[in-house]
Amino acid sequence: MRSMRESEFAAMLERFALSPEGYRKVRKGVQKRIVRHMQELRCPSMKAYLECLETDGDAERQARRLMDVSISRFFRDGPLWRILEEEILPSLIADHPGGLRIWSAGCALGQEAYSFRILWALLAEKTGAMPPLELWATDVNPAYLERAIEGIYPAWALTRVPAEARPRFFRPSGRASFRVADELPASIRWRVHDLTIDAPPERDFHIVFLRNNLLTYYRDEIVKAALPAIVDSLVPGGYLVIGRKEKMPDSLKGFHPHRSVSCLYRKRGSENSS
Repeated sequence: MRSMRESEFAAMLERFALSPEGYRKVRKGVQKRIVRHMQELRCPSMKAYLECLETDGDAERQARRLMDVSISRFFRDGPLWRILEEEILPSLIADHPGGLRIWSAGCALGQEAYSFRILWALLAEKTGAMPPLELWATDVNPAYLERAIEGIYPAWALTRVPAEARPRFFRPSGRASFRVADELPASIRWRVHDLTIDAPPERDFHIVFLRNNLLTYYRDEIVKAALPAIVDSLVPGGYLVIGRKEKMPDSLKGFHPHRSVSCLYRKRGSENSS
């Protein structure tokens, strides 16, 4: 297999308005996927490949999906999940007895959405009656959603799952892999959704997880165009969760950072007007 030159990869990033910095640590795997796609299409050069993408919509969609990054694990960033369990969710549940609406935006292979669903079940065991939960999980890549719904993961992805939750929510599936219990995928609303162009799948979310996707992999002009609709989908007093190493754009106003978790922001409004 031929290797891809950095100038060629830069052309791919430019083609889809993606951020070079976001791909700095993951570019090699993405480059290999693109090279294989070039070979499948019998494109001898990046110039020929880009010309093919201009005229072949299916090839363009496949190329964009090959640029996606799906590296994750359950309960990623432990301090965030502790704050959600001990502080944020109990407060939201008390304030919204009619139910909560949660959105995992850019959910990739579903570990984040499943982590939230497991946390919700563990809270229910501790507190008793819980309000209804509407949990949305969306991604631009249909293949990722299919794998998320199938729910099979390597053992290493489960290392941060609470010990008491593993036998309840995971079943052995082949060598060194596990499948989520059937109740989990059935309780989540999965949708194909492009954060950069599609309207949010619903309104009045109480938490939006926007971690390690839009703010990491897209250029500033794409982020600035897409972010307002996403944050507008939050209720006043709702929470926006970004990646631990991501930065909230300076242009985005109306959010309070959490005092102890840098990736958690609360939307100002009638419920938290201070």
